Amino acid sequence: MWRRFNKTAAGSSSAGFSADDSCVAYARVRHPKTGRLQVLAASVDKYADNDEWALRLAKQVGAAYSAGPPVTSSLPNRAYQLLQIEQPNVPPAEARDAVRWQIKDLLDYPVEETVVEICDMPARSSGSNERPIAYAVASRRSNIEDHIGLLKRAGLSPDVISIPELCARNIATMLPQDANGVAFLHLTENHGILTVSRQGLLYVVRHIERGRRALREATEGFERDELITTFVLEVQRSLDYYESHFDRRPLMELVIAPGSDVGGLSDAFSEQLDLTVSRLDLGELFDFENAASPEDQGACLLAIGAALRQHQRAA
Repeated sequence: MWRRFNKTAAGSSSAGFSADDSCVAYARVRHPKTGRLQVLAASVDKYADNDEWALRLAKQVGAAYSAGPPVTSSLPNRAYQLLQIEQPNVPPAEARDAVRWQIKDLLDYPVEETVVEICDMPARSSGSNERPIAYAVASRRSNIEDHIGLLKRAGLSPDVISIPELCARNIATMLPQDANGVAFLHLTENHGILTVSRQGLLYVVRHIERGRRALREATEGFERDELITTFVLEVQRSLDYYESHFDRRPLMELVIAPGSDVGGLSDAFSEQLDLTVSRLDLGELFDFENAASPEDQGACLLAIGAALRQHQRAA
């Protein structure tokens, strides 16, 4: 996404970093000439010891942390906005400036301080007369500078700055189900990311304002049912949008990320949605150097997805 800060050395591995909610994670992905990708990953609670998290994370992954390749890093959830826009009718070189002024009334800071990246989307349905659409990622320049400073203070070399939605997409497009289209749901502590992709293309992204913590704490019947209904509706609306706006056949499967099936969420989806619901084990996609529980996989998922950016770009 945003500009590269160091030229990535040619090699057989890539690295990713994520910092969201209270969790920070690092992943090193090796790309062997044959066989599955190999992953070394670790996460820590950033706020358990705010001054020592980088040291603890580095200790877990050893020399791979500081001696590894430059990292693709995922911005924290509150450091950017993801907006669906109509593509401006301007030359490509002028698109970012045009979008910056197009979204200025949606920002709570001066437009001059905004850094914008545009993510193209597939064409809409054949009968649509509407302009092509895209996702605009907008961040205050100081948010990106602060994030780069965080990486450098942690002893990491920043390469590309991405966002959680695209990191989750990188995981989703590795799923076998992506060939025919798949919905993928990943929950952090405080929010959720739902993507709909098909054959490597991202069609829909939906940000959900609740996460694992809310599901764990919703113990009473009415409160829990209302929260589950919110998740079901978010998924259903996304599937309806995918089918109606892109002339696509209904999706047949929803995949839930490791550690995200909290409070019986997958059972509720199975009961209320007309599609297959499955839970992902990242061990089906990667060879892990160290065994990782579903919770550990979930904590590292965005960092692994960030590291996949280089692999998928080269594919």
